[in-house]
Amino acid sequence: MKESKSRLKELLALFANQPQLLILVHPDPDSMASAMALRRMALRKCSRVVIAYDEPVKRLQNRAMVRLLKLKMVGSNELKPEDFDLVAIVDGQQDHFPALAGKRVEICIDHHPKAGQGDYRFSDIRPEVGATSSILYDYLDAGGAKISRHLATALCYGIKTDTDNFTRNVHKLDAAAFSRLFPMADYYLLRSIDLVEISIKDIDLFRAALERMTIKRQKAIIHLGQVPSTDLLVIIADFLIRVSEIETVLVSGFFAGRLTVIFRNRNPRKNIGLLAKKALEPPGTAGGHRYAARAEIPERCLPKNLRAREAGDQSEEIIKWLEKRVAGAKFKSWPRRAKSPSPCAP
Repeated sequence: MKESKSRLKELLALFANQPQLLILVHPDPDSMASAMALRRMALRKCSRVVIAYDEPVKRLQNRAMVRLLKLKMVGSNELKPEDFDLVAIVDGQQDHFPALAGKRVEICIDHHPKAGQGDYRFSDIRPEVGATSSILYDYLDAGGAKISRHLATALCYGIKTDTDNFTRNVHKLDAAAFSRLFPMADYYLLRSIDLVEISIKDIDLFRAALERMTIKRQKAIIHLGQVPSTDLLVIIADFLIRVSEIETVLVSGFFAGRLTVIFRNRNPRKNIGLLAKKALEPPGTAGGHRYAARAEIPERCLPKNLRAREAGDQSEEIIKWLEKRVAGAKFKSWPRRAKSPSPCAP
């Protein structure tokens, strides 16, 4: 608690002169809940606080969260970071936001492994913690802040989502935060958000995933061609990793000119986040935790025969390519700290 109060004092010192604060997020539950918490801390100290997302909110659960919790956000393309006195990132780092390359970011609060050399005035990056929502709760608790029902609900959902219902990367802070927040939260809102996951039109993608799935040595690999949202890749990967005969899952698809690969793992002896980095950096960028990871590769950086054509018609080639890259990523050769990815050739 003493350390948390010290960190909180350092953070609040940045709000001393009533600055205008911009909070940037990727619109997922943990980042949106964390932004709500930081806004709660800054609201009476800053002259203006705006939460902005870097991409549209597409996943149905995330839309339900925004609607039911009445979260106000704007698109980052509707404003300029330089118009604000302070720019903050929660549940991410400057390297995760290409639009911020070369621009100033004063505040970074995150639970992902450290990426790049962000020059922040205040940073709190704790990769051992399962959710950034837990870190923000730590600050609220240290400051004795009153937490509304909607904020408690959001933080609970952020923790629940990023720890996959407390089945991966759980830290004692996650357990403590959730246990204290849950009595303050709205259980029915939590359930209402959780029940909304896919639309009827997305069911065909599940059928395609099962038809195209290959399983070798407890590893399931699927390529789905062009997809309407990368969130669907996440939903399918999360579903398949619960199959008892499957230990590792890779689900890939093309979206917005990039090949996205979602990794899931149940083997505690393997770190899928390091595997993703070792296998796919370069030509892309990758990262994550022991049980979950993600990689994104610009289409122009892929071998020509793998670039997107009709949905799924090069599935076999991409699966073979992913198998080869993963097989070449030897666990024994992993460094303690992954090197920064080198950009792909233009």
